[in-house]
Amino acid sequence: MRPLFVFLVAAAVALVGSIVFALVQVGNGREAEQLADARADVVQAVDEGRAAQESLTEQIATAEQALASTEGKVLDDAVRAELAAHVAAAKELGTVEPPAVPEAGTPGLAETADADALEAKATEWAMTMRTTSSSLVSATQEVLASNEGWQKARQDAQAKAQAEAQAKQRTAAELKEATARLTAVSAQLKISVRDARYTLDWTRSVGAPADVRAALTAQRTEGQAALGTGANMKDPASVTKLTQRREKARAAIEAAAWDARATVADGSNGRLALDTLCKVGVGPEGQDQYLRCDAARAWKKLGVAFEAKFGKPLRVEYGYRPYDWQLQALDEFGSGQVAAPGTSNHGWALAIDVPVDDGFRFGHPEYEWLAAHGPASGWEHPEWARAGGGREEPWHFEYVG
Repeated sequence: MRPLFVFLVAAAVALVGSIVFALVQVGNGREAEQLADARADVVQAVDEGRAAQESLTEQIATAEQALASTEGKVLDDAVRAELAAHVAAAKELGTVEPPAVPEAGTPGLAETADADALEAKATEWAMTMRTTSSSLVSATQEVLASNEGWQKARQDAQAKAQAEAQAKQRTAAELKEATARLTAVSAQLKISVRDARYTLDWTRSVGAPADVRAALTAQRTEGQAALGTGANMKDPASVTKLTQRREKARAAIEAAAWDARATVADGSNGRLALDTLCKVGVGPEGQDQYLRCDAARAWKKLGVAFEAKFGKPLRVEYGYRPYDWQLQALDEFGSGQVAAPGTSNHGWALAIDVPVDDGFRFGHPEYEWLAAHGPASGWEHPEWARAGGGREEPWHFEYVG
């Protein structure tokens, strides 16, 4: 029995040893597989980090170009300083070698603890490269965005300056136009105020009602007040406001003067009723000009042909001249230059004076044409007004029907 027992014990020990050996072998194989897997993870981390490191070269060049092109052209120079710091850090990291990765089972990667330490190191290295890369890209974008903001602000400032300059130009142009208009209207109002004095004196002398003369006096007083009122000559609106007041005053004086004349109209020279006349234009003094209606129709027909020939209207400087206007003209020009009040063809609304500056001078095409074609429409240049005729007025034409 004893030999058998010994055999069985020996066999059992051998079996246990085989099992232990097998278990050890299995453990060693599993550990080697784990080490290989860990090494693969480390290699992947290193490869990712290396790719990020390699991209730094191009990113650094882009960043440096951004720095060079945006100097003094960003909203906040702090972003450029931050980008410069990122560039310096990236250049330094661009030369850092990644962790060495030994073969599994060799020194440095012989145990699980080695794998964990190596993986942590490789991951940290790769993370540093990726972070540096993304930070560099982000900082570059911030600089470029700040540059775009700077450009936009500059464009806005330039646009604002241009708009302000254009506004000043418009204001200057408006002021020039408004001032010119005020000057013209003021001159016309002065004439209306002056002529109203003649109207008041004459209508009083021929018995015009006191109320119409009082109304004209009131309008003349307002005209004088308007002439005495000033404006801010640097402000187009102020100038325009005064112009409107003076124009309104002038029109009111003229309307009141016609009302006064109407009360003494008896059909004689210079005392024609306004409703028997037709308007043919506005004179340079702002006063409406009238003719007897048949003469007005003939004049307008002549004007159509004149404009077709010369490309400009046939303007009227003076037409019908009421008696008070004849009195004023006599005072201004003297008896040798105008007909005696009550004898002028202007007082019958059958004469017209045209603007000399429109070409109505002896020898000028406009004068020659009107002198030649006027008679066909009933308008003649009288002999006394012709060259060598005595008074020589190339601007004066009379309607003879």
